Amino acid sequence: MKSYPWQSYTKKTIQKILHPQYEGTLTARPGMRLVNGTEGSLNIDFLVDETDGVIADVRYTHFGSTALVASLEAACALAMRKNYAQVRRFTADLIDKELHLPKETFSHLNLVLSAMDMAMEKCLDLPLPEEYIAPPMPTSPGEVCEYPGFKDLDKTKKIAIIEQMIDTEVRPYIELDDGGIRIVDLKGDEVLIAYEGACTSCYSATGATLNAISQALKTKIHPDLEVKPDLSNLEF
Repeated sequence: MKSYPWQSYTKKTIQKILHPQYEGTLTARPGMRLVNGTEGSLNIDFLVDETDGVIADVRYTHFGSTALVASLEAACALAMRKNYAQVRRFTADLIDKELHLPKETFSHLNLVLSAMDMAMEKCLDLPLPEEYIAPPMPTSPGEVCEYPGFKDLDKTKKIAIIEQMIDTEVRPYIELDDGGIRIVDLKGDEVLIAYEGACTSCYSATGATLNAISQALKTKIHPDLEVKPDLSNLEF
């Protein structure tokens, strides 16, 4: 078993390793389907709501390196409140957005994904909610990464920075449901966006998803930014 140098881990990753939240096992509950996936010594249990296919709880047991623990913690956190179809679209890059692990540890991410996919295949007969768009991962409490000097940049550079943030922090999660988003314009502190794909027919496009996008822009770029959706192409 190979252990990876602690100095190669981010502070967030180290916290996940030292203070795991999802280690353990699950037991069956009324109205929930208990499914599991295994890869070697790794086992992941899921409790899936039988009415809408949404993950109600997840736990894992394992024997492996610290990188595997971090991978499991990040994947389990991401899976919570997602439905099984969304979990099956997870990628190693998506999970690693929370970790920034050394590239040589990606084999652990692939093991986790394989075990998760095995479990989700046992849920394919469960119904899915008709309208559901997964919002981006919430920003950690107190985490503010304001872009330095953003207010002093010209409009073109501001849009480029916002586009880059959306591409890395927002699109991967919206695409879990075949949705999309593009920037239409920037007027002062107001960012006008347009939804595409599945997002155009989902009510959360003006609710939870919009709030998550707004929060991401405020914490990652500048707290004065406001997001306004183009309502003309929404289908509800």
